[in-house]
Amino acid sequence: MYGNVESSQGGEGQMWVPGPGDGEACSSPCPTEENLYEPLDPPMITPNQKQVPEPPASGRCSKEKLVLAGAVALGVSVLMNVLFLAVGSRHVAALREALEAEKVKELLNVASQPFLLYNEAQQKCVEATGQQLTATACRPAAAAQRFQWLPGGRLRAWESRRCVTATSGQNLATVQLEACREEGALQRWECRRGGLLALAGHDLYFNYGNNRKQTVMLYTGDREWSRWVVHGSKDDVCSRSCCPPCSKGWIYFRNSCYFYSKTENSWENAQRFCSLLGAKLLEVDDPEEKDHISIMLQSSSWLGIRDEEIEGTWKQVNGTVLPRERSWWHRNEPNGGRQENCAAVRKDGEWYDYPCTSQLPWVCKGQP
Repeated sequence: MYGNVESSQGGEGQMWVPGPGDGEACSSPCPTEENLYEPLDPPMITPNQKQVPEPPASGRCSKEKLVLAGAVALGVSVLMNVLFLAVGSRHVAALREALEAEKVKELLNVASQPFLLYNEAQQKCVEATGQQLTATACRPAAAAQRFQWLPGGRLRAWESRRCVTATSGQNLATVQLEACREEGALQRWECRRGGLLALAGHDLYFNYGNNRKQTVMLYTGDREWSRWVVHGSKDDVCSRSCCPPCSKGWIYFRNSCYFYSKTENSWENAQRFCSLLGAKLLEVDDPEEKDHISIMLQSSSWLGIRDEEIEGTWKQVNGTVLPRERSWWHRNEPNGGRQENCAAVRKDGEWYDYPCTSQLPWVCKGQP
């Protein structure tokens, strides 16, 4: 029984840039082969002239021999086809193995430097033994405790060259090592705030398993046992990523890519520009992101919210009403009434309303 109970639970004049996802990204044993054979024709026997066989009493025996011979020939043909198919399947399997080996060689050139996954609360590191991942005492020199990032958010064990894989997208599912696959959704990982390492697209976290074997598993809990850093530092494990997660001209922060425009345009054109890049006009989700934006801004910029439909009801671009707890309005703002239906963010991170047709820079926010 799992006992993981923690102690505390395109505007005009704008240079076109690629979108956030378009950047450069940084056994079974073979069966024994069977012996092929060819049927041999029976030896020709010349009848003794003194012993001429008597003609058959009827044609029934000859027909039976013909049927028997046909059945034998058909059986031999089927057997030969089966053998050829078996050999062909073996060749296909060998070709696939060769292609996978070439992929692994390519990955060797783009993998990150190895590092140890460390849980500060338990002072343990992740170790790979066979397919299993466990939390144990840290041994920086141990090859079994080294991991690397691969493109696409895949995490690979340095020693075995296998990828960290969730057995399912369910709570308490074990995490183990399997062959790396480009299409493997259960091999994609992403960092969340505070050192959380999550299965991509799920609120399930890479967790120190509080069980007898200390097996790593997925868990919905987001407290200390689900938080990981690089051993020997306080760095987020994603800081060791092998490849630039964002396209050139975009800035990476906490699993998002940001593009800061250097020109000005209306709110509508700014939103359209971001949409064409597969991104959205900036939305701020929490205080950490607010602080990041205020550091990066050179001047006030458009936000992806407005109250054009219903005065005082601020909505995001997708039509969702903005929760009050996720807003950072400056004192006495918003105050523009029907004349100011779009929002902008100041350099200090606080918001104000502004006429939508005004010209301001903007920020696009997209996924790596």
